[in-house]
Amino acid sequence: MYLALARKYRPQKFADLIGQPHVTKTLQNAISMNKLYPSLIFSGMKGIGKTSAARILAKAINCENGPGIEPCNECETCKEITEDRSSDYIEIDGASNNGVEEIRTLRETVKYKPLKNRYRVIVIDEVHMLSNSAWNALLKTIEEPPEHTYFIMATTDFHKIPATIVSRCQHFEFKRIPYEAIVTVLKEICLKEDIKISDYSLYLVAKSSEGSLRDAKKVLDQTIALSGGEVKDKDVIDILNIIEEEVFINLTKNILTRDRKNIIEQVNTLTERGLDLRFFYIEYLKFLRNIIIFKSVGESDKLHNLNPENLPELKDILKDIKEVELLRYFNAAKDLEISMRHTENPRIMLEYLLLKLSYFPSLVSIEEVIEKIDAGNSSYKSKDNHVEVEYKTTHLTNKDENREVEIKKSESLNNKVEPVISDEKLKSIIIKKIEEENPRLSSAIVSSTIFFKENVLNIKLKPELDHLYNVVKANIEYLKKILSGLVKKDVEINVIIDKKEKKKNDSKKIVEIRNDGNIKSLLDEMEGEIISIDNT
Repeated sequence: MYLALARKYRPQKFADLIGQPHVTKTLQNAISMNKLYPSLIFSGMKGIGKTSAARILAKAINCENGPGIEPCNECETCKEITEDRSSDYIEIDGASNNGVEEIRTLRETVKYKPLKNRYRVIVIDEVHMLSNSAWNALLKTIEEPPEHTYFIMATTDFHKIPATIVSRCQHFEFKRIPYEAIVTVLKEICLKEDIKISDYSLYLVAKSSEGSLRDAKKVLDQTIALSGGEVKDKDVIDILNIIEEEVFINLTKNILTRDRKNIIEQVNTLTERGLDLRFFYIEYLKFLRNIIIFKSVGESDKLHNLNPENLPELKDILKDIKEVELLRYFNAAKDLEISMRHTENPRIMLEYLLLKLSYFPSLVSIEEVIEKIDAGNSSYKSKDNHVEVEYKTTHLTNKDENREVEIKKSESLNNKVEPVISDEKLKSIIIKKIEEENPRLSSAIVSSTIFFKENVLNIKLKPELDHLYNVVKANIEYLKKILSGLVKKDVEINVIIDKKEKKKNDSKKIVEIRNDGNIKSLLDEMEGEIISIDNT
């Protein structure tokens, strides 16, 4: 029977464990000092060496040439454990042996001394699958195991293990294996198996495993079976059903150069390939995330999953784009996630998204506009003359107050671009900044109407609120300081009583007086008439 690569090249000593130096060093020190904890929990994602580490540990403490920090793998005891035929090494599946009866049987077994080895080692894989009653049955044995027994519990869901169990065990968290380490291991396996494979194919296999060495070996097995000894890139792509990174790179190029014709043609090609466009959308989100990391973080090779061979090209493509712009791209794409998931026409939604992104390079950032204004340049040319684009961005002031600035760019290259803060938005920002320091002034602003025009903030009060006039006037300098911090320049403030509103109210009172029944009766009796009304 064919022996799968994951079993054939399973780690047989601590030095073979990839990506877990913190675990191996601690266990080896514990063995050498004779301070190995009797109950251990190994947690982490699938395929990163938890049960392999448990088996190596069992061999190390039972080795006929030990105990030692490494098993010899030559003695009969080591061979028996390696070949899974040792009566003193018990490895059970917690998913299928999760009942209280199985745990009671196990508890009775560990009472007796090992038949041959120094220690009996019990490994419970996927231990989080045990039932509550099974955990209760195991609790006392875990806390005070026989001196000849070690418990090792492996799990992919550490948070599901009861706290009462965790408190009685020593916990080791296994890390996701870096893809570079996976590529190295796969390359060594291919050399031993005399398999021809490109670095790019190895990269694809390692990337698809998402940190699981076992999964990477499984995929490599499949590609070898398909190719017959010489693995081709196309075979790996077909098996993994992945999208070549070059597709995303070309698409990004078309977006940044606003080549909308090629964008639509690329979507058409993907559709003709029969590719699931929802899957493509998710993968493109991941690609955007990766290039943001690549652009934003120095020494980011271990933080993204980009093909190292494509990094020089990506660096050239992204040289003129800022990190904040890439975040805007990602945010716009992420906003369509629910729509893409539920739409019956993913092609339309994908085309809409990509075309929308293609207009982003034409947008002028608020920072650029403010710089031009501060420099005294009253006009600013847009980057694109195709269409009028309107968008909103968030700008942080010196006190981390959010303000929305709307920038409108015209079709004509000669038109001006002016940042406009809506009066209502400005009012709400001012109120928020002063409501704690000066609540009386805040109440006056709440009751007023404000509008910003020609570097002057006009505060208009209704006639019946003229008592607030002095409150505002007394705080003019305070308001100027607040406002200057918001708009980044000196401003004037004008406080006015709404005379139109006053006249309107006066007219209303005159009408009420003329129509008053008592006054009309008095005029009739006196045979008189109203000559004037003093509204003071």
